[in-house]
Amino acid sequence: MQNNKAFSHDSFSVAALNEIPDMVRVIDNQAGVLYANTAFTRRFGEEYDLSCKRIPSATDDCALCAALECIASKSQTSTTLNVRGRMYEINASPISFEQNTYALEIITDITQEYSMRDKLMSANDRMTSDLEVARNLQLSILRNTLPKVDGYKFSAEFLPCEALGGDMYDAFVMRDGRVFMYIADVSGHGVMPAMLTVYLRQEMFTQCKKPGISPTKVLSNMQTSFEELHIDKSIYITIFALVLDPQTGEFIYANAGHSVTPLIAGGSKVRELFLPGNPICRWTRNETHAQESGTLQEGERLLLYTDGLDDVHVDKSVAESLCEMLLDKSKKGTQLLSAISEKFAQKKEDDVTMLLCERK
Repeated sequence: MQNNKAFSHDSFSVAALNEIPDMVRVIDNQAGVLYANTAFTRRFGEEYDLSCKRIPSATDDCALCAALECIASKSQTSTTLNVRGRMYEINASPISFEQNTYALEIITDITQEYSMRDKLMSANDRMTSDLEVARNLQLSILRNTLPKVDGYKFSAEFLPCEALGGDMYDAFVMRDGRVFMYIADVSGHGVMPAMLTVYLRQEMFTQCKKPGISPTKVLSNMQTSFEELHIDKSIYITIFALVLDPQTGEFIYANAGHSVTPLIAGGSKVRELFLPGNPICRWTRNETHAQESGTLQEGERLLLYTDGLDDVHVDKSVAESLCEMLLDKSKKGTQLLSAISEKFAQKKEDDVTMLLCERK
């Protein structure tokens, strides 16, 4: 411990400072070390320069002397230093004593915290990269080219929220000329649901290659395939599937737990394709899903969508507002979907996914 006439101390103060686990020094306005506590001398030894230009054992002078900066500005000053692979945080506070200003310098070894921070940042970078890959993969499998069928127009909209989700849609012409379309939602957010959308698209497309396949058979086959994945029982998939005969407008549909009822709008009314059903999961037995039929008349439009639209499936007035937009023929195709998302996708709590089929 050092001392001079401008700096006095009593035994109690010294004893208290020596018990502090952080390294403590008192510096004057000439960078002179007036005092160093036990933690400091234990780390750097009793023999240290009385005129401080650098942390003991450092090879270079400090670029910024926190103590001198603190004395000059009479305000707290902080900096960090890397000394032979160890990181130190230096906090200096001004002390006024007998018309002079000194710096009380507290030096903390933060090497372990820095190492942990670097590991966390590295892990976060890897996770961010993985999420970006998953998101790009999810976006890449969404069909950019929808079916081109005489007398019909197909449009789709997918607005991802910040979290990586599991929404999925698809529409394509089957080998027998019918159009297969579906909307799906994998439970949860993150990499797992996003990766399951890849599985879902491939599996659904494979199932629909079979001659004479029906929505209910596709859902049954999906249940069997899903069980073979042996993933966590908390994960499930909801799917609403529909097969349309473009020649007649007749369609058949089945539902695997999709809670948002598709809508058909035409003339002055909107009707729902309500049909209960269990989701694709590992906590129910594979059962035959019910199947219903209907007809999409000329001038009508069919909307399949997920629960990303704000309050549409829980608030009657909001649902009525959506129906009014579907009945309004001033907007069609992507223009209509953009208007719907602009009005009903303000919260961005979930992905917004819509698939629109309009019969001319």
